[in-house]
Amino acid sequence: MRTSPPGFGIAILHACAVRTPVEAALAYSFSTYGKNISKILKAVDLLARPQGATNKELAAYLGLSSRSVFRLLSTLSDLGFPLTDERESFGGETRHHLLESFIQKLPNLSIPQVALTPRESLVLYFLLARDSIFADSEVERDLASLKSKLAALLPATSTTPSGGHAAMPLASLFACSPNGYKSYAGHDAVLDIVLDGLQQLRALHVSYYSQSHKTTKSYVVHPLKLLEHRGGIYLFARLPKHDIIRILAVDRIKTAKLLEGVFAYPQDFDAEALLASAFDLTLGDPITATIRFSAKEAFYVRERHWSEDQAFVDNPDGSCTLTLTTSGTKDLLRWILSFGSAAETLSPPELREALRAESLKLASLYSGSQLSP
Repeated sequence: MRTSPPGFGIAILHACAVRTPVEAALAYSFSTYGKNISKILKAVDLLARPQGATNKELAAYLGLSSRSVFRLLSTLSDLGFPLTDERESFGGETRHHLLESFIQKLPNLSIPQVALTPRESLVLYFLLARDSIFADSEVERDLASLKSKLAALLPATSTTPSGGHAAMPLASLFACSPNGYKSYAGHDAVLDIVLDGLQQLRALHVSYYSQSHKTTKSYVVHPLKLLEHRGGIYLFARLPKHDIIRILAVDRIKTAKLLEGVFAYPQDFDAEALLASAFDLTLGDPITATIRFSAKEAFYVRERHWSEDQAFVDNPDGSCTLTLTTSGTKDLLRWILSFGSAAETLSPPELREALRAESLKLASLYSGSQLSP
């Protein structure tokens, strides 16, 4: 696969000038084409991509007419750039490429080989499609810039079994649901400071809104790791005053300030292990529960991972019984309620009683025909 790092046009044009005969270099000197150097460099970057470029793509990217594109390609050939052509399919457009050996073996320049497989390219496009969470924030613009730069390494379209280019752009193969995401518009300053703290191992002084206490409190925290969870961004942070790990919702951090000095990263911190122990994001609230799910829901419950020690028992009527140990009693209660009468909690007794009380409240809420005042 062809690869071309950012700014590749400058390096390759310099290499071409070194290798071109003196007469050609004089005939097509920088002074002659001074006003078009920028377009030449951009064209070289485009042609060095794995997918190369068509005349239409060159015209659109460089703001040139079709006739000017033909002249530009002719100029590049005269300068010594080894171009190859490839027709996509019968009646399709012609794609122009820079010769791969020329890209990878420039004099006095070492270019890393980043040969992404087709599957790796698909995975990267899939991950880049999950950007809805950053809508209307600076991070969204950073991602747009990243996608533009990565376009030099990624094929734009899928390939057919015969090796030709299919009409479907790879970026269009994936979608990401916009529902349930938090908005991070207006949180750019806090995100920048949090990222600086993570990179530099700097403590932060934050003011944080606690929904459970309905108050805003101030803390000194050591930022350890960012986490994306169900459409929200969270921060693993150590509170040095109490020597505990907490998970903070980034959107509830009202202000953040970098403090002087660096902190020692805790060697025993294991974010993955903490997340594996929690049903949602509640830490330090262990509970072991047994729940029976109806035959209608058993299949859907079985196909997901809920805890490290989960154990299923299949019942003769098609239902299943799940036993798990996790953390977060309220999180588990909400999940069980989402199944309605299709889930029955067998143990522990206190969780069963909490669900019974909540069910009575629901029954009272919906018992009459009148809406609540």
